[in-house]
Amino acid sequence: MRISMTPGRYDVAGMPLQLVLGQALTVPVDRIIGLPDWINTARYTIAAKVPDGPAPPARAIMVMLANLLKDRFKLATHRETRELPVYNLVFARNDKRFGPAFKETSTECRAAIAARLDELRRGGPVPTAPASSNCPSALINPGIASFKGVEMAVIATTLTQSVGRPVIDKTGLTGYYDYTLKWTPQPGSGSPAPFGLPDGVLPAAPPSLPADPDSPNLFTAVQEQLGLKLEAGRGPVDVIVIDRLEKPTLD
Repeated sequence: MRISMTPGRYDVAGMPLQLVLGQALTVPVDRIIGLPDWINTARYTIAAKVPDGPAPPARAIMVMLANLLKDRFKLATHRETRELPVYNLVFARNDKRFGPAFKETSTECRAAIAARLDELRRGGPVPTAPASSNCPSALINPGIASFKGVEMAVIATTLTQSVGRPVIDKTGLTGYYDYTLKWTPQPGSGSPAPFGLPDGVLPAAPPSLPADPDSPNLFTAVQEQLGLKLEAGRGPVDVIVIDRLEKPTLD
């Protein structure tokens, strides 16, 4: 399986539609209700290119991908709020001390993010940060997730991909943060996916080495490395319900 997202292009090969659908709808796949049985068995290759001109932001590419699914797979959905099992992301310590792999983003990086947001508010193109600035940035792979200059919602969404239920941020943190989380993926667990990244920020190529087998499980890693913990609970969750989804026909 291969997936590649570059400015102006979206390419996948040998990919089950469930992962593509999650990206197109910009939600974790566990929040998509009513998926057909073939969603994980049939595999597809998609080569999509946006019209010529300045590359649109990542969010716009996902809208185009959703439109492709509506056209070729007859996708139709609606949204609901349901009471579901969740994990609440909270501080592990009463003094709210960060773990060794979790820190507030630097002043320089926050300034770069503010400039990007200001340009977007004025209706300009999404500024592309120089590769050397590494801000904001993302690296996502089974067993490792490393971010620079992201809000807590990105951390919660990344964890959601691997714990099997929505993660709700209850830390109260409102700034931008850097973190690197390393754990040993459990058999059958999901892999992190690039949902909720800032416009123009695409995940870097994953490292060639496999996950460290000596790393702790994800719940322990969150507590030891980030100073946070995942508490089981229930809460209202926005979900997308599939009303129609068909296998495409060749034309």
